[in-house]
Amino acid sequence: MDKIKRLRRDVFFMAIKESFISTVPYLVISSIIVLINQLLLLTGLSSSFINNALLSKIIGYMSNFFPVILMTSIAFHFSKRNNINNIFIITLSFAIFITIESIINAHNSQSLLNEAGVSFFMLIIPIVSIVLFNIIPKFEKDLKLSNGQLSHVFFHLKPFVIIYFFSIVTYLIVLKGLETIASSINFSFLDLDLLSVMALRTLGSQILWFFGAHGPNTPSIIEPNDSINNILINNVSYQAFYDVFIVFGGSGAGLSLILAALIYSKSKHITQISKISLPFAIFNINETLIYGLPIVLNRFLLIPFITIPLLNIAIAFFFLDFFGITFVNNQVSWITPIFINAFIATGGNGSALLLQVVLVVVGIIVYTPFIKRYSLAQSSSNHVENLKNNLEMIELMESTEGIKSNISESKIIKSNLEVDKIINFISSNKLAVHYQPKIDIIDQHCSSYEALLRIRKDDGTISGPFFLESLELAGLASIIDLWVCRELKKHYQIWQLSGFNPKVAINIHPDTMTDNKAIGLIINELKGLNVEFEIIERESVKSPSSISNIMRLHDSGFDISLDDFGVGYSSFETLTFLPMNTVKIDKSLIDNIESEKGYHICKNIFTMCNDLGLTCVAEGVEKDIQYLKLKSMGVRYIQGFYFEKALPFNRIDRYKPTFKVFDFYQKTAS
Repeated sequence: MDKIKRLRRDVFFMAIKESFISTVPYLVISSIIVLINQLLLLTGLSSSFINNALLSKIIGYMSNFFPVILMTSIAFHFSKRNNINNIFIITLSFAIFITIESIINAHNSQSLLNEAGVSFFMLIIPIVSIVLFNIIPKFEKDLKLSNGQLSHVFFHLKPFVIIYFFSIVTYLIVLKGLETIASSINFSFLDLDLLSVMALRTLGSQILWFFGAHGPNTPSIIEPNDSINNILINNVSYQAFYDVFIVFGGSGAGLSLILAALIYSKSKHITQISKISLPFAIFNINETLIYGLPIVLNRFLLIPFITIPLLNIAIAFFFLDFFGITFVNNQVSWITPIFINAFIATGGNGSALLLQVVLVVVGIIVYTPFIKRYSLAQSSSNHVENLKNNLEMIELMESTEGIKSNISESKIIKSNLEVDKIINFISSNKLAVHYQPKIDIIDQHCSSYEALLRIRKDDGTISGPFFLESLELAGLASIIDLWVCRELKKHYQIWQLSGFNPKVAINIHPDTMTDNKAIGLIINELKGLNVEFEIIERESVKSPSSISNIMRLHDSGFDISLDDFGVGYSSFETLTFLPMNTVKIDKSLIDNIESEKGYHICKNIFTMCNDLGLTCVAEGVEKDIQYLKLKSMGVRYIQGFYFEKALPFNRIDRYKPTFKVFDFYQKTAS
């Protein structure tokens, strides 16, 4: 799968996750009302303001209207991801649903909202609408109307009308086709026993849940619901067997999933949703888990979610048959917590309790590799923790708050797989900080350097870091910056033992510059050392937080250098309001210095910097002609391969720049 397809897929699943997570508060309220209702049933408490009849009606309405809430959430998040007007997609989705609801109701006096499988239908409406919207051509944006808002409405009108009628016709055709297929198939020839019926119904229920439909309540075309009170084995009814041994914690053995997530997941999102879901899962309510994690359309959890209930059926049936476990009470409520329900149903049979323990443990074991994979694939916070550990940054980064504050989640996902590889690479301790000399060509010596991140390859060669862009996309640049600062401090401690105290410049990523905590940690690490910070000029450098942190660094005694000046976001305005000490002229300008225009551009920049009292450094000098032209302008500091590449920290105290013959003659003549 190429990167574009992978990105589109990840954006799709991110929108799905966001849509379901947004419905969690609604599901939590619904679950609380269910628990209150069961408490009233068990205690017999009631009043004119709150009673079982009222709560049952509220539960029914909340259950019926959940698909509408879900459809609205999906329409909002998918339209946002696709840069389409939110109200347009929400309005279109409601128009389609209301029309189809009216047609169905007029045809057979049946409401779609009362059908348990309607969630999947409501999920499909906005997604299909957005897909069609991106395909269907719109009215031209320059529609000649005096009212701008009216122009915007007409711009959306054509796709609105086309999608509306297309969706209605398509749905009715599909519905008619399914009815024809269902009526033509006779399942009576299967003559299945009750255990096989349970397995098929459970399989169908889990698949329906996966697609967003309420599995247990969706009518089965294989077996009617009146079979659930039949005896399965040893005086254990179908329903009691299912409630006590198959769906503890809710459909998919939610309790096992939650425990596996709490034990093995390194994703903050998964852990938090599991904690929220646990109190409800104890009472076998797991909508918060299914829609909040989510399990719906989650390709990582599909296999265990479907197979664990089937595995529970096989294990529990064999266990009951082998040990002869019988029930004395088949009327235990489905909301009764695990262990308590088995104790009540069997009259305290220890073997039944042991069986539940075994099933929970087996579920945890099966879920574990899948939850680990899901955690790794979707967790950017996991990358942060791994980087912290691998770069020995635990004490420097007690909190990662702010690192990803301006990083969109879609970008994080785009780089996740590559970041995984990077973390494994970094963990082998192949990172190093090297130092490239800045040469004073007037006095012909070197006392300043730039710290650069380097990689030690297996063959012993040194190269630049290939992964910085991916770490930037994942919002992890701050941790690398902090690690470089810590390495520099170690090197200074060694240099100072021999009286060597060079000036060293460090590049600070724009994301780090907006992170107050990271800047505070950097100041604490390097306070009092002869350090200069190089900042890259981007739009973010003008943000209040970035300006504030640049001032913090300057006020703490550090010089500030403006890197890569002359390309990209370069603005003379930056030189007027930031406390700059040095300006580094970008290599792209130096490469053009041989031309007349390039020469005059560089000369005027250097003249301007001198007039402003700023030190100028020419970057990327590689040729004699570049060096000579820069020298003729009076430029003092040069950096580049013309003199030396970046050196290991234990070599720079012995480094002496080598000047060519024309420099030697010029110096002796003067």
